[in-house]
Amino acid sequence: KMYMPELVGNRIFGNRGNGMYIFEEGMGQVEGNDIHDNESSGVVIRSRARPTLRRNKIHHGSKTGVHVYMDGMGVLEGNFIYENKMDGISVKSGGNPTVTGNVIRDGRGKGIFVHDKGRGVFESNDVACNASVGVAIASGADPTLRRNKITGNLGHGVSVDQAAGLLEENAVHGNAGDGIHVRNRATPEVVSNDVAGSDGHGIMICREATGCFERNQVHGNRKDGITVRTQANPKVEGNLVHSNGGQPINVCDGGLGSLAANEAS
Repeated sequence: KMYMPELVGNRIFGNRGNGMYIFEEGMGQVEGNDIHDNESSGVVIRSRARPTLRRNKIHHGSKTGVHVYMDGMGVLEGNFIYENKMDGISVKSGGNPTVTGNVIRDGRGKGIFVHDKGRGVFESNDVACNASVGVAIASGADPTLRRNKITGNLGHGVSVDQAAGLLEENAVHGNAGDGIHVRNRATPEVVSNDVAGSDGHGIMICREATGCFERNQVHGNRKDGITVRTQANPKVEGNLVHSNGGQPINVCDGGLGSLAANEAS
């Protein structure tokens, strides 16, 4: 019989390692705990473990809030992940969690970092005011991001670097870098997002990146709405681009691409 522990309503703090370590196909319900001030990560999920974490507070850790790697899975729902010294959630090396309705904010690193062939589905999360990129996707990762609010982060809202991924119906607002920054042969699908109020460009596509950018609304960004440069060759179709500080759509510095049916002003 599969053992399904329940950890409910505990304070897990001040440990010299991780607050929780779930591994070797571990399961169970982790609900309503206060996991804080541990010397490594708040929660580690690895080796095909698949726990359910609901409504926990995971904060003030010395490393990452939640670290999912080596084919770790699981469900993270309704957690408050804040003020950790590294990334809020890190997913790598085949990690593939379902991450829904969490608040991930005020960390000293990235809000969400999916890298090294990490995957995962990230829906309806609030990723705000982190000290680096809101959501970073890198090095062969391929996550799905839908209906997230990515706001007020001190780097780009979303960066995609040598990776893929689906970004759909996200609100990417008021970030200090570009709204969405895609580079180094990245190949994302970026569909029906609202990208506004960035201090940089709305969407920057550069360094031989490709991908599809369709039906996005890109407005009120300080620099260009959409910039394509340095041998990037994306498909840019059906976007509404207006009221940006620079050009609506700027193809420059050897940028390529297929541009069709955009409404740019």
